[in-house]
Amino acid sequence: MSFRSAKTAVIAALLQNDQLSRLELSERAAVSPAAITEVTQGLLKQGLLLETPAPSADKRRGRPAVQLSLQASHSCFVGVSIGEEQTQLAITDLRGEVLASDAFAACVLPSDIPDAVRSSFSKVLKESGIPRARVRGAGIAVAGIVDAEEGICRYSAGLDWRDVPVAEMVGKALRLPAWADNDANAIAMGDKIFGRAREYDNFSSIVLGSTIGSAHYMNGMLYRGHDGSAGEIGHITVNPDGLLCRCGRNGCLDTVAGGFALRQEAKAKGIAVSGMRDLEALAMQGNATAIQMLRKAGKALGSAIATLVHLNNPKAVVFTDMEGFENGIFRTATRQAIENGILPRFLGSTEIVFGDVEPESLPRSAASIAAFNYLMTL
Repeated sequence: MSFRSAKTAVIAALLQNDQLSRLELSERAAVSPAAITEVTQGLLKQGLLLETPAPSADKRRGRPAVQLSLQASHSCFVGVSIGEEQTQLAITDLRGEVLASDAFAACVLPSDIPDAVRSSFSKVLKESGIPRARVRGAGIAVAGIVDAEEGICRYSAGLDWRDVPVAEMVGKALRLPAWADNDANAIAMGDKIFGRAREYDNFSSIVLGSTIGSAHYMNGMLYRGHDGSAGEIGHITVNPDGLLCRCGRNGCLDTVAGGFALRQEAKAKGIAVSGMRDLEALAMQGNATAIQMLRKAGKALGSAIATLVHLNNPKAVVFTDMEGFENGIFRTATRQAIENGILPRFLGSTEIVFGDVEPESLPRSAASIAAFNYLMTL
């Protein structure tokens, strides 16, 4: 794990673990005990750390070990998830607990964003009573190709954006440091910092939405690839003679397993569904067309994931289900295709983790972008 300083290594270790003693911190962060003492004293003075005496079975024997943890209330972060249908805003604490949230109509033009976000932020601050001075930064998640270093959305098909400096726009509107990333990276970062993937240094995050997104953590760090475009699993070709994808090629995974493609296919086959819950419900009732569609989609996705497992050898593949497949035929077919498609030696060492999306999951994930960048620059 590569960090710029002992301080950021300590913070990273405490993000991954709820509590650690100084000795455990030294081991986890690969920092000398002397440096640990110096770093933690400084962070305690800043109010970023909290000391808690560890429970001891016999308090008469020696001095109890002191446990260190991040002070969740020390810092708050704004998360803004910009979608095609609505924009969500949330404020979280340092541990990712959502303290306040809001949602408003999608902005038709990028120029509409600053006023809309500013108004929403003022509203949630007033309603929640969160001190503005405690808010350290804003993270923005956008579905599309995002230059995270520059904070620019280079292209979003769903939003019809090109070269929109979204981080600068939101940062100026809120008078806060701001960072932007694509939604798949944000979800992976949220799981790593705030949630299900804290314990994994190597994992792949798969987002089941209108399209299929992915992001990958390697050695504890988000892998971005040569120019920041790693993770385009939705454009793996699964059927060269298949449907035309929005990227201009035929048979991409998105055209077989993406939520949008499945809804379009259902409509073409005379099945009225508003989402994947409806399609799964029909399948459970014995509808042969729904069963065939879900099995085909799950098999295609699982086969692509099996290839990913062979390439990256992640400890876990963590799914975020934004479409509402839940624990039905699609998930079963996906899991079976993964297990049938990977080498036996990977079966016992690769965890497959499915999870549903809560209403505030996306802005919470966006806030993790700000939390990470803020903490890594202390």
